[in-house]
Amino acid sequence: MSQSLADLEAARAQLLQQFLTLGDFRPGTVSATARRCGRPTYHCARPGDPGHPQFRLLRKVKGKSVAESFATPLAFRKAAEEVAEFHRFQRLSAELTALN
Repeated sequence: MSQSLADLEAARAQLLQQFLTLGDFRPGTVSATARRCGRPTYHCARPGDPGHPQFRLLRKVKGKSVAESFATPLAFRKAAEEVAEFHRFQRLSAELTALN
């Protein structure tokens, strides 16, 4: 069943309004992993210790992968929220393209 032009224009207007609600965003993939620093006296050198948390953002710059590390969980959380917002931007863009 085909939609009327008025319905399509209304759907497009709703999508465009959602673009206005976008916050800060950035492309990439976020991850949190544990690592060992290599210092024999640190807790991470003990058997069974998970190690130090390492928070990273991986993204492409001119076709090459670039990793950005975050010193604090708060900075990592902000980056994760921005990546989620970027994925929302991509979804809205795809919906707008399909609708147009």
